[in-house]
Amino acid sequence: MTLRNSTDIVVRDMSDISTPVTRCAFKTCSQYCQTFGPLFTRFVTATEISYIVNTGSGSAAMYLADLQTRTTKLIRAWSDDDGSYYWVFAWSPDGNTLSYLSPTAWRLWSAAGDLALSTLGTMPGYNFNVNSPDSETVGFSADGQYVALDQSLASQTNTVPHPSKFEVVRLSDHKMVYSRADGIMATWAAKGARLYFRTSSGVEAWDPASGVQVVAPGLAWINPWPSADGKRIAYSTVDAKGNHFAAYLRLTDQPATQVQLSALPRAGAGFLTSTLVWYAGEQVCGPTVQCGYNETNLNGPPPTGLTYIHDLATGTVSTSIIAAFIDSWPHFNAA
Repeated sequence: MTLRNSTDIVVRDMSDISTPVTRCAFKTCSQYCQTFGPLFTRFVTATEISYIVNTGSGSAAMYLADLQTRTTKLIRAWSDDDGSYYWVFAWSPDGNTLSYLSPTAWRLWSAAGDLALSTLGTMPGYNFNVNSPDSETVGFSADGQYVALDQSLASQTNTVPHPSKFEVVRLSDHKMVYSRADGIMATWAAKGARLYFRTSSGVEAWDPASGVQVVAPGLAWINPWPSADGKRIAYSTVDAKGNHFAAYLRLTDQPATQVQLSALPRAGAGFLTSTLVWYAGEQVCGPTVQCGYNETNLNGPPPTGLTYIHDLATGTVSTSIIAAFIDSWPHFNAA
């Protein structure tokens, strides 16, 4: 996360919410009106974090930082030509396997080698509008048995559809066990092997035993984020004016229940822990607050400058010094 009035990325221990502790920091620096530092930081294990560094000349590399020894090692490097979708990657629950996208293939990297799971063909420009149906995601099931690709892109003008790929591969034999053309905004539940995704019908779910079923009819979620205990998935929705609202899907209910977290606009909902949800305040769209999307306004409504932590156990909401939330650990409950 980053904290208010700082650009550093910090690892913060939230196990005791009354006395959170910053354990270490990744420094950033500014030069020539640009900010340099680690990008796309992500937990690999409880004591390791991966991050990407751009050189500024078109090349980049992924590193692994050991938080205990304070050492780093190179994972992979690429030039501008072969790193088009370098931010699309995921680590397996045991931290030993990396799934990522090259410009032409969905790939799997481990000590056994670097192999292609599926070809992608030429990919068009990604639409960074936060409300766009474009989504680029790879991810492993919590039990470590499957890996999924959600590649749903339009052209750079967002008017000509690009063939989408939505695939699930079994890791034991690299066989594709499920595919479709219309799944977007996918995430695995943080328990077992159950994949949730958005379609024109709402939110659907697939698992290897039961197949596919609609679990939340009509729900058009954005950026789903599962809780590590496997009980919930936080997400945002958007209204006709462009404001976002935080909510979560309670997976333990049959059918799953949609729970609104705030009546006021809130964006970026994600789980700090299985019962603490972080989100940011948004200004209410209207005559004096323009919320239209364009090339210079991809994130929608302007923020209020306040962020919040919503405690699901107590139902209380408090303001937070967390300015931006990036990732949390643990990711999964493999039981």
